[in-house]
Amino acid sequence: MKRIIVLLCAALVVLTGHVTAQLDRSVMPAPGPAPAVSFPDYDLVTTANGMRVIVVENSELPTLAIRLLIDRQPILEKETAGAVDLTGQLMRSGTGKRTKDQLDEEIDEIGASISASGTAVFASGLSRHTEKLMELLADIALKPSFPKDELDKLIMQSQSALKARKSEPDQIVDLLRKKALYGGEHPYGEVETEESVGRVTTARCKEIYTTYFKPNAAIMAIVGDVDKKKVLALVEKYFGAWNKGGIPVPVYPAVKPLPARTVALVDRSSSVQSVMRVGQAVPLLRTSPDVMPVTVMNTILGGGSSFRLFMNLRETHSYTYGAYSTIGPDELVGAFTAATSVRNSVTDSALTEIFHEINRIRDEEVSAVELERAKNALSGGFVRGLETASNVANLAIDVERYDLPKDYYKTYLQRVAAVTAKDVQRVARQYLAPDKMLVAVVGSAKDIKTKLASFGPVMMYDEDGIPVVEKPASAITMTADEIFAKYIERTGGKKKYAALKDRTMEMSGKVQSMDVKMKVIQKAPSKFYQETAMMGMVQKQGFDGLHGWASSPMGLQDLEGDQLEDMKFDGPMDIYSQYKTLGLKAEVTGVKDVKGKECYEVTLSTASGNSMRHYFDTKEFLKMRETSVRNTPRGPIEQVSDFVDYKDFNGFLMPAKFEQTVMGQSFVITTDKCEFNTGVADAVFEKPAPAAAPEKK
Repeated sequence: MKRIIVLLCAALVVLTGHVTAQLDRSVMPAPGPAPAVSFPDYDLVTTANGMRVIVVENSELPTLAIRLLIDRQPILEKETAGAVDLTGQLMRSGTGKRTKDQLDEEIDEIGASISASGTAVFASGLSRHTEKLMELLADIALKPSFPKDELDKLIMQSQSALKARKSEPDQIVDLLRKKALYGGEHPYGEVETEESVGRVTTARCKEIYTTYFKPNAAIMAIVGDVDKKKVLALVEKYFGAWNKGGIPVPVYPAVKPLPARTVALVDRSSSVQSVMRVGQAVPLLRTSPDVMPVTVMNTILGGGSSFRLFMNLRETHSYTYGAYSTIGPDELVGAFTAATSVRNSVTDSALTEIFHEINRIRDEEVSAVELERAKNALSGGFVRGLETASNVANLAIDVERYDLPKDYYKTYLQRVAAVTAKDVQRVARQYLAPDKMLVAVVGSAKDIKTKLASFGPVMMYDEDGIPVVEKPASAITMTADEIFAKYIERTGGKKKYAALKDRTMEMSGKVQSMDVKMKVIQKAPSKFYQETAMMGMVQKQGFDGLHGWASSPMGLQDLEGDQLEDMKFDGPMDIYSQYKTLGLKAEVTGVKDVKGKECYEVTLSTASGNSMRHYFDTKEFLKMRETSVRNTPRGPIEQVSDFVDYKDFNGFLMPAKFEQTVMGQSFVITTDKCEFNTGVADAVFEKPAPAAAPEKK
């Protein structure tokens, strides 16, 4: 069991000065005037091969930013979902003349930064290195080599992140929202998985690149301390030989609104919070004149800590730490989303308040103070955004990409100021349909499912957004003891388990690309020892049946409380025939889907209220997963262990791999060796003597 130590830092604010008047903090300060600013002028040049080049000259700082965007429709990736993103990352991983290490070295030498995605390459640095930066960017954008060894690394990293996603409620709920709103046949509803990423090959990456990376589909923005004539000459030098060509223009079915409000729920039995997204698809084009009124409307509704959702759910009701909403236009389909996380006990109350605020902004005109505050927030954010060259580059590209009026951002502040309260109410009524919204929730179904039913029919999904049909505990005829007996028989048999005196396992794996070695020793009836070595450091834990201890480079300590209680359950080699003597209660709490397999969920509870959930395949009776929650100073932390690749170890059927996820980190541990009844000495589990203090000289 790993100890989690969280350091809490406090900041002290010292206020000094002569107070000349009393400040009434119950009254919010009146909004100040909107700042005045002008979007910079820029020039647009179309090269012979069709690339549109935007140059914004700004000599205030000796820097520049370059963004090369491929203007194309979203791609439905299907069985290789994730390939577009991997293609972009792989472009940055080697070219025909430079390896990834060489690229990194040359970029670092000039103090620059270059990144790539499936649709763009971005570079920034000092203007005195303009030509070198342009040459490096061109090498990455035009001559990627797609090295297989680098792709293998990227796939491994991606799959590790996707494993970790299954333990991150915020990521799960966002995935669920996408799939439930848009469906799997629309690119906005497509979700990458470990399997789809694993199917990506260098050939697939090359196919995506050669199909879509064409100069006539490219827009390049160059912003900073540059001379237009000179920088255009560099563009011609390094990009002039790029050959134009046609690219596909896919057509996707229109996203249909939900016929009625619907609730999509992912059950995480151990969750103490409900993570929620309330939203809908929005038919708002980027070129629509309603974009600004809609933006102001959303700012008032949920644009920050001074606006309605936050003030209601946090300040008035103390349901949450924060509540926000977003809305965005899009040439295919936009989206509105309200987001928050609340305690299970107030899930329905929080949703009631969210819909209250959505209905209120539709039914009533906003106040003049709220309207002015939202306008000033948007104006201030826009002004601050113009301080960075990268943001200016993005905005300039937007004008050309979406064929916006040339003065679109020059008149931004005027268009913000022109929005009226009637405009806000009109667009709220037009674009927000609370009776047809999706309520996506990740939380404990046993605590919140009945409450959620009052908002619409509840559909259940797994962590990958796949619909599941769950059987309630009342429909299950098997008891926990019967399931345990089946598991024991399947993995070795009651007699073999009864003859077990000790077991020693040696395991290995990687944690964040670092090698880790582990040794776990158990001895009947409940002694336990674990040794973990990583980066030259060794951590040890032991339990002698009564007392627990842990040692690390930080020192030696006794385990108490929940940490000691956890150790009691790590020792037994067969917890299922001993759970009653360990003070555990076991009950079948449902049938759940685990990695596409129907599994019995058995909850093991302690007298103190802690619980563990074990999942057994309903056909094979092999254990597929364990979940548990550890109470830590930073709050409850869930640990998920998946058991895969069962193999025979000296007559016992055991998982050869453990896939564990904790605190957003995912790693795979492989069982390299397993020995039984070797006569392990009791001294292994006893607390070691503390190291002697060095002699004073």
